[in-house]
Amino acid sequence: MNGNSYIGDRERKIADIIREYSKGDVDRDWLINKNRDMDNVFKKSFNAIWNYTGDFDFSLWYLAFSQSFGRSTDPMLRKMAEMCTSGNKELITLKKDFPPGCPYSERKEEVIKSILDIKFNEYESNEEIIKEIKKRYRSEKFYREGLWCRQEAFEKCGYRNECPVSGWKELINEFKLPNRREPRVFFYYDTFCLLNNAEISSFNKLFSKINALTDDKTKRTIIIRSLLEQIRGISTKALLFLQTENLFNERALDYSELIFVDSHAVKVAERISFPFYENDLVEAIREFGKRYNLTTRQIDMALWEMGFVCTAEGCLHDGERKKCIFYDVCSWDGKRH
Repeated sequence: MNGNSYIGDRERKIADIIREYSKGDVDRDWLINKNRDMDNVFKKSFNAIWNYTGDFDFSLWYLAFSQSFGRSTDPMLRKMAEMCTSGNKELITLKKDFPPGCPYSERKEEVIKSILDIKFNEYESNEEIIKEIKKRYRSEKFYREGLWCRQEAFEKCGYRNECPVSGWKELINEFKLPNRREPRVFFYYDTFCLLNNAEISSFNKLFSKINALTDDKTKRTIIIRSLLEQIRGISTKALLFLQTENLFNERALDYSELIFVDSHAVKVAERISFPFYENDLVEAIREFGKRYNLTTRQIDMALWEMGFVCTAEGCLHDGERKKCIFYDVCSWDGKRH
C-alpha cells in the first residue's frame, strides 16, 4: 500500500468513526441526569452549580470561565463548582446591583441600549458588526478610556466595600484561582454590565433580545460571540458555553461559527494526527467535513467529547453504546486529555 492509499484509508476510517459516533450524540438528558455517569467531573460540577443557583445557563457559563485559568481541567472544574456553591447566591447569579453612587453604574445602561439600537440587518459583513459592537462595548482590558471600572479605579473608589465586585474578589482569593487574580475580578464586572441592566437580566433574555434583532443565524452568532468575548478572563472560552448552549437548548445560532478549538480539542487533534491539521484546526475541520460529507458539529463535538468525557476504557455517556473514539487510529496511551 503506498502512502497516498494509506492516508486515504485512514481518513475514511476517521470519517466513519465520527459518523457512527455522532449517532449517539451527547444530549441534554445526559448532562442533567444526576443518577448516571456522575464520576464525570464536567457533569458533576455542572450539576453542583445548577443545584445551587437553579440556573442552567450560569452553570455552563462558570464551567466555561473555569477553562480560562490555564490549569488541568478536572481540578479547575471542581474548584469552580466549590467556589460557586460556597458563594452568596445573589452574587453568583449577578442579582446584586452596584451600590448607589457608583460612578460607572449608568454606563451599563447606556452601552446595552446603544448596542440594541444597532441596525444589524443593514450590515453585510461580519467584520462591520464586530466593529460596531466593540466600539460600544469593549472591556478596559483592551480599551482604556476610563469608560469602565478597572483595578486602579476600583481600589480608589469610596463605594468599593459595598460593590459586588468586592464579593467576587474575596471568592477569587479564598479559592486561590490561579493566574492574574486581580484582572479576573473584573470578569464579574464586565459580565454584570452585560447581564444586569434595564434591558437584560439573564442569558435567556440576552438570547431573546438578539433573536428579535435579526433572523440571520450567522449574524446572531456573531453578535452574541462579540459581546461575550469582551468579558475579561473568558475570551474565546465563551465558545464552550455557546457551543453547549446551542446543542442542549437549541439556540438559533450558526454552529459553523462556534467551532471550539480550546487546548483539549487541539491535544486530541495532535494525538491522532487529525487530517489536514497543521496550524489551523478550524480550517482542518471544515476541509475534512467538506471532503467526507460531515458537519462541523459532528467533527467538533467528537473532538470535544474526547477531551471531556472519554477515557481509554470508553465514553462516559454510555459504555455499551460508545467506545473511546479514534482508539483504533492512534497510539492512545490510556490517559485522559
